[in-house]
Amino acid sequence: MHGARRDAWLFLTPEVEREGAPLVDRLAGAGAQARVEAIVREGDAAAWFRYLRECRVLLERARAAGADRADCRRLALILREQYLLAPGVPGLAQQDEGELALLQAIIDDERDAAWTSG
Repeated sequence: MHGARRDAWLFLTPEVEREGAPLVDRLAGAGAQARVEAIVREGDAAAWFRYLRECRVLLERARAAGADRADCRRLALILREQYLLAPGVPGLAQQDEGELALLQAIIDDERDAAWTSG
């Protein structure tokens, strides 16, 4: 569990909703905007971090299918930011090191690909 306060996670940055959901929809056609809105209204930190993990899985699938590399990198950056900022939010003391590592690997891979692309 990421914390005791049910709504503490709402203090995380809004990029996942503003930029991330449209990217998820574009990359995976996942109906992300409605999902984010439902979690904000009715969810908790556990639901939020579950959603972030699902977005990362969708991102990995989109990358494997040849999705736009810039979109993939931007989404990975947005998702990673949520995990990096969580320890600074009251009630969200834990970081998910596994998710951070997976997202960082995507970011690094996309950065390397940008240097080698023709």
